[in-house]
Amino acid sequence: MSRLTGVLFKSTLAFILFTTTWFISLGQVPKAWGAGTQNGSLDRLESVLRPIVKAAAEDGIELSVGIQDLSGTYGGGKVQVGSSDVYYAASTIKIAIVTALMQDIEAGKYALEQTIQVQPEQVVGGAGSLKDGKFPLDITIESLARLMITQSDNTATNALIDLLGFERINAFIEKQGFETMQLGRKMMTPAKSPAADNYVDGEELLTLLERIYAGEILTAKSRDQILAWMKAQEVKTKFGAALPGKPIAHKTGELGDVSHDIGYFLVPGREAAVTVLTKVTKPEDAGKAQELGNPVVQRAAKAVYNFLMDTPAPAEAVSADTWPALLLAVNPIIREAEDKGIRVSVGLKDLSGKPGDRELLLGSRQSYMPASTIKMALVSALMKEVDAGKLTLEETVKVEKEDVVGGTGSLQKETFPQDVTIERLAKLMITQSDNTATNVLIDVVGLDEVQNLMDELGLDVMHLGRKMFAAAPTPEQDNYIDAEDLVHLLAYIHSGSFLSDNSRDQIIDWMKAQEVDTKFGAALPDAPIAHKTGENANVTHDAGYFLVPGREIAISVLTEVTTTSSFDEAQAIGNPVVQEIAKAVYETLESEMTFTDVPEDYWAAPYIEGAVAASLVNGSSETTFAPERPISRAEAASMLARSLRLKPGLASPPFHDIPADRWYAADVAAAYASGIVSGRSESVFDPYSPVSRAELAAMMTRAYEYVHGPLPGYDDGLSFQDASEIPDWSRESILKAVQLDFVNGYSDDTFRPDSVASRAETLKMIVRLLSK
Repeated sequence: MSRLTGVLFKSTLAFILFTTTWFISLGQVPKAWGAGTQNGSLDRLESVLRPIVKAAAEDGIELSVGIQDLSGTYGGGKVQVGSSDVYYAASTIKIAIVTALMQDIEAGKYALEQTIQVQPEQVVGGAGSLKDGKFPLDITIESLARLMITQSDNTATNALIDLLGFERINAFIEKQGFETMQLGRKMMTPAKSPAADNYVDGEELLTLLERIYAGEILTAKSRDQILAWMKAQEVKTKFGAALPGKPIAHKTGELGDVSHDIGYFLVPGREAAVTVLTKVTKPEDAGKAQELGNPVVQRAAKAVYNFLMDTPAPAEAVSADTWPALLLAVNPIIREAEDKGIRVSVGLKDLSGKPGDRELLLGSRQSYMPASTIKMALVSALMKEVDAGKLTLEETVKVEKEDVVGGTGSLQKETFPQDVTIERLAKLMITQSDNTATNVLIDVVGLDEVQNLMDELGLDVMHLGRKMFAAAPTPEQDNYIDAEDLVHLLAYIHSGSFLSDNSRDQIIDWMKAQEVDTKFGAALPDAPIAHKTGENANVTHDAGYFLVPGREIAISVLTEVTTTSSFDEAQAIGNPVVQEIAKAVYETLESEMTFTDVPEDYWAAPYIEGAVAASLVNGSSETTFAPERPISRAEAASMLARSLRLKPGLASPPFHDIPADRWYAADVAAAYASGIVSGRSESVFDPYSPVSRAELAAMMTRAYEYVHGPLPGYDDGLSFQDASEIPDWSRESILKAVQLDFVNGYSDDTFRPDSVASRAETLKMIVRLLSK
């Protein structure tokens, strides 16, 4: 089949597929690209994106997302999730046009400064400002190209198509080996037939972006020029709306039934090419791609960007030894939520006064819409003003009718104007999350005073830039929060570092009287807690204090539901996650370890305490743990399965020595189904046999790669004195385990691969696994 025939066939097929999607079951998720397209440490991104693809399909939006590592940080990996179908190109085809143009400029056929004349008959409608000029019009090629990319200008595009010619542009596409992409018509011009329309698919667009960036098809100068135009993108309804002010360069595309954005996320050291294509699939949604598809593109883009920012995590992000008990309790919940399309951040800080000043930050490190958690910044600034004598809680403020806004709080239902004390306004703001009271207090305190306090405390992300229910004029003037800043602010309040004891106690008393009980309050209705909720659009948060005597902590839990823009749906999905984390943390704080053979200063005591609290392992009796006892294969498989929350496979494992009624049977089945453990033979597992250090290293690296995907690179050399004694089957696993800091050698620089692993040693490795 010739390429032209192939394109015509695929284009016609695309048309048939598009028109027949109306009759396909709307419950089906679009097929994924074939296996083998994922590699490197981008693999986990597929799990992040899959719920977004599924939710979009349920809403009648077919979604295709592609990401190509351009930095090398992710081993040059590529992830493609969702539909592999052909899409109407809309304006994404203009990337092929501009690339062909720049090739001809490099060849000396044209020059950017060269002027051409645009005739009145070349003017078309749709996007772009050129159509509003006076024609005939002399204009430079550079201006046409810039308008085509930055404004998606259709008149400029058609002038460039006339300059280059269809044959030249499609010859460029053909030379790339692309079989779907084609330019069949000009902009705003009906296709003569379905086969003569403009088409793309996600994989080819991703390849084109990669080749442009790598300088394979253009010089660096031409590449940089295209990127400069893409960075100046004026259409900000998709990537631009999701990532305002972020280092991105992109090109949108939109028609009645499709909404796309493609380009580059240029986080230094984490650069990637990204394509997000959507089309509506329900007959009743025809023509609504911008209304329905843009939010999907935005959610996918934000999920990719946050993943790149969070992965790999900074070296200081999580220390496995900082707080093992809480890490074991919370991290599995975060992972499970992520697989359901929920981004989660948790900040924990010890306030008990015990030595160590423990702090733990888990999950995403990126910012969130703060919703009403930002009111903690305002109340802090307010009470600082009270301490300074500039304000008193007793003085009154006149609240006018124009001050009233909607959302939460009872003040809006009262009669205005009226005088309200600052104390009542602050109490309503914290206990009811009252938005009217909040906005009045913003006028009283001033946004600058709040920001000055945040700067003084070194809180770089937390920002109150606008009132409640007010639009932010610029991204810099919006409200932001992250789990780290929020938990630090709570710790500063509790310590009284910038407030008097009276002011600190007043804030905490208001938080104890919290009336919004959908999150921490629902999970811990009778517990000694003080907290402030926040909810808006697709985020739901809670933050405050768990005041277990002698184990007091500050805690912040932030969530963003990436599968919906619906407030009610986001609360229904996100609130249970906040509640589950709150319960897990509180139960861990309350747990007491009383094993007589695990003294408080025993090196593995924190790991054992955490594992027991998380129900990963039991003691050897009611009063002993036996930490130095060799761990059995059944115990190791059970600990890994429970720590990763693995589910048994559909088929039972083929081992005749694991009766179904054994306590470890389901855990072994789950670990076996996940590829983490294997049998001694096809039918024998040998559950009670001790695990060697070499075997344990293999289990741990398989568990890591089950969660994160294949380790993209590792040192190919072991420096242990007994390296020659390490069996070949375990060599690669030990290399990876050493690099991941799961295992290390003994003081005499030996590894001792055949030595048995202890229960304590295994728990420490699992904690380190969960900290990755």
